[in-house]
Amino acid sequence: MSNLQSIRTIIFFFNQYNKQVKKKWATLLLLFLFPICLIGLLLGLIAGLIMPPENTLIRVILVDEDGTKESMLFTRLLEETATDNQFIQIVSMTKEHAERLMEQNEVSAYFSFPEGFTADLYEGESVTIPIVGNPSKPTESQVIKQLVDSMARLLATAQANILTINDYAKKLDMSKSEREEMLLQQFMDFTLYTLGKNKLLDEEVIANVATSSPKHYYILAGWFTLLSIWLLAFYMVVGKEEHAAMLVRMKLFGVTIWQRIFARILVSLSGSLLFAAVMFYVIEQFIQYDLYVVDYLRFGLFAFLYGLLFLIGVAVIDVWISSRKIVLLLQSLFTFFLLFISGAVIPTLYFPQAVQGVLPFVFSYETMNWLIDIVLEERNYADFTKMMVSTGIGLVLLRLSTIAKERWSR
Repeated sequence: MSNLQSIRTIIFFFNQYNKQVKKKWATLLLLFLFPICLIGLLLGLIAGLIMPPENTLIRVILVDEDGTKESMLFTRLLEETATDNQFIQIVSMTKEHAERLMEQNEVSAYFSFPEGFTADLYEGESVTIPIVGNPSKPTESQVIKQLVDSMARLLATAQANILTINDYAKKLDMSKSEREEMLLQQFMDFTLYTLGKNKLLDEEVIANVATSSPKHYYILAGWFTLLSIWLLAFYMVVGKEEHAAMLVRMKLFGVTIWQRIFARILVSLSGSLLFAAVMFYVIEQFIQYDLYVVDYLRFGLFAFLYGLLFLIGVAVIDVWISSRKIVLLLQSLFTFFLLFISGAVIPTLYFPQAVQGVLPFVFSYETMNWLIDIVLEERNYADFTKMMVSTGIGLVLLRLSTIAKERWSR
């Protein structure tokens, strides 16, 4: 069959499936409303159980065991930087006091500048910042860990600069006291540059929208979950009337599995995206997102690519499995896996570090991350390369699956 004839066949089935869907308006109404109620209740329950109230203050203790001018300077700057921050409060205390407050569940974590911290910084030794998290506050502890990791990276940069200056200073006719004074000044300059405008806290705290703004996070997660459920539901509704005798007749007329599956995907994707667009419009009436036209285009393209990849995965299962009950089970598990791994059900902060390293390779996680960046963090750019490559690979895999299935069933 020629490519033109194949396209005509796909368009024909698209129109037929579309008419089939329109006849089931009562089912579509239920399909639109029921997931909204169900997902709203479930996400509300999960958010209430595992997420802290919005704008909850995270209390952190800094223990300075080094006691040098540099460590005390860094401690004071961190305390002052966090003074006006609405998410984190950093207080300097002794280790014994920090442990006591941790036992009383009054702080989320504490970290320390160990003895010899400044000497290691100047001598080029690896600088370690120990951190102890509160087991009863895992989300806040993870946020503090990210904050300390970011601070350690900044210190490593400062260390490289200081070592370079120290190396050149040793070659000059300069006394040890003068050289140490110059190194201290360089350390102060770098520290003030880094923390002077809350750069460290703003980047690390605001980025954790699941903690800093749980309401907005879970509303977007709920929308993402609804889109996934509507994609699966539409796919199940479309093509439900394809009986064995009808399939034999279509095969005799030269209709391929690919043509029917692709048309079914297009109808399911169109209906789901229409539902999702209406739902997003309703959400925006209550929560004003500061989005421009280009943001809506980026958001829509990510939703389109995610929906297409999702339906490709569902279709591959449909192609290879004959039993309808097993197909439904596997498709449901596939949907749950994608939603769970995306962070829409439980924020990925709760996942083990080993799992978090694999997450970027899952397209649902990639989509959810970019949607958060665009809507909640007002990211003014987007990279579609990975999603487009994944979509292309998915379409090729589905096409090869349909060809193999047709040859195998002869």
